[in-house]
Amino acid sequence: MPLPIRSIIPLAMLAIGAAGLTLYWQWPESAAALVDSASQAQVVTPAIASPSLPQPAPTAVAPTAPVTLLPGMNGTEVDGELKIDSAGNLQLDLALRDYFDYFLSAVDQAGLDASVEALLADANARLQEPALGQLIGLLGDYLEYKRASLALLQQPLNGQQQLQPQAQLAALQQAFDSLAELRRRHFSAGAVEALFGAEEAYARYTLDSLAILGREDLSEQGKADAQQRLRGQLPAAMRASEERQLQAQEQRGESERLWREGASEEQVRQSLALSYDPATVERLLLEQRSERAWQQRYTTYREQLATLHSNGLSPADQQYEQQRLRQRLFSAADQHRVDTYDAIAAKQQVSEPAEP
Repeated sequence: MPLPIRSIIPLAMLAIGAAGLTLYWQWPESAAALVDSASQAQVVTPAIASPSLPQPAPTAVAPTAPVTLLPGMNGTEVDGELKIDSAGNLQLDLALRDYFDYFLSAVDQAGLDASVEALLADANARLQEPALGQLIGLLGDYLEYKRASLALLQQPLNGQQQLQPQAQLAALQQAFDSLAELRRRHFSAGAVEALFGAEEAYARYTLDSLAILGREDLSEQGKADAQQRLRGQLPAAMRASEERQLQAQEQRGESERLWREGASEEQVRQSLALSYDPATVERLLLEQRSERAWQQRYTTYREQLATLHSNGLSPADQQYEQQRLRQRLFSAADQHRVDTYDAIAAKQQVSEPAEP
């Protein structure tokens, strides 16, 4: 069963507000200066001012090169691709943004300086001029944009926005509009479309879908029909992806219903087999098994946490015992997820009206 709008929007707002908090505090005041100093240290070929980019000819993928290993990235392959046209110009597309984000994902553990230096060293081994100079210039713009966007997303909601679904939806729309405007201040129209076009199209679709869910003048069938028309306006590839996600969501809902009603694993397997091949069925069963075990551990954690908070301990002692409880029930890799679930639980407690 899909979540009601009252549940969906708080989760969306929480995700937006939490994204990139650590990165924001590590971001330099002048990201362009960081790129300039790092590029002088790592890139031996001086950047050459590139001419206006021509209409792209068939692209070539820059040859792979060994990447400087960063903490937490051992054994991983570089995401994205660096592509050039027949004149040696850098091609702008989503794969280039993925390339930037792969290295910047190491900021939490390696720091921003080391992440940028590793990116530039890798790019220097893959690209020649003019593409290399174009990448360096775009990276400076991208870092400045990331700092500005992360600062934008940290702006808190007021009390009205936290409690009322329609106000939350308006806040999401405002955040989307502000982010879109910010991108257009940092990048050309072509760069915005290449790097963020698909994301913006899906964000608009998501906001419009939430608006439909919140309409009181439509019946459930009317909402379903409106959402179907909305999906029909998506680009073909995005529409196919959305339909696959909807199918997977429906199947997850059916599996959850069967588990709640006490079905055996064989019954769930038979249900999954109606939509998936045998290998996928077994993979999904394994994932569901793992997820159910995790949810049971989290339920136990919340129950024991409630007991802990009611036993008269001082705040410092409560914090110490809570940390011990978390370490006993969850692995180190699970701690971020526990943080997220705890934040959602705290937000829901604030939003729920007090008992009369």
